[in-house]
Amino acid sequence: MEDNARDSIKNRIIDVASEMFMKHSCKQVTMDAIAKEMGISKRTIYENFSDKEMLLEKCVSRIMHNDNLIEQFTSSASNPNMLLTVSKVLSLHTCESFRLRCASALDIMKYYPEIYENCITPNNQQISKVVKTMFKTSQENGYIHPEVNIDIVTTMLGEMIKVVLHNKVFHGEYTQSELIEQSLLFYVRGMATAKALDEYNKYISQLEEK
Repeated sequence: MEDNARDSIKNRIIDVASEMFMKHSCKQVTMDAIAKEMGISKRTIYENFSDKEMLLEKCVSRIMHNDNLIEQFTSSASNPNMLLTVSKVLSLHTCESFRLRCASALDIMKYYPEIYENCITPNNQQISKVVKTMFKTSQENGYIHPEVNIDIVTTMLGEMIKVVLHNKVFHGEYTQSELIEQSLLFYVRGMATAKALDEYNKYISQLEEK
């Protein structure tokens, strides 16, 4: 019974802390603030987590474990047209949720690089493998120009997203989610064949009619 109660409070701490880390700067969220939000003593938190870094890593690990971006890509890829898949996946993310996702990853990369490397990098590598496979399938079905090097464009896509996250040129003018959406969508459009663009335009037209 004691173990169940301990697991319950531990999971509750992770749930509340995860939400706070997502909404605010990971650097600014303190153990005091988490304890106050939960209505418990800071000592209770330290009885379960030795320090803030340990708690943050547990939170990020859970978020990455529950991350369904790979499943979203897979379930949206019934059509081999990668342009349609990317468009559908982007539409599943509200601006707020996507902004929180980008901001939190950037915050962790900046202030807690070891946690980023241990928890987020493996997830990103998995996503990269899925995207690479989908690019290849799309190319084999005539939706991506045959001269496109899939290895290169997949690597560049990941690097482009990092650049957008770090870029301060548009700071305050556009949200990170808007920058990611525009960059990703038009990057894929640049590889698309006439067949891919025709299907994409029909898809957009149908959405606008609804």
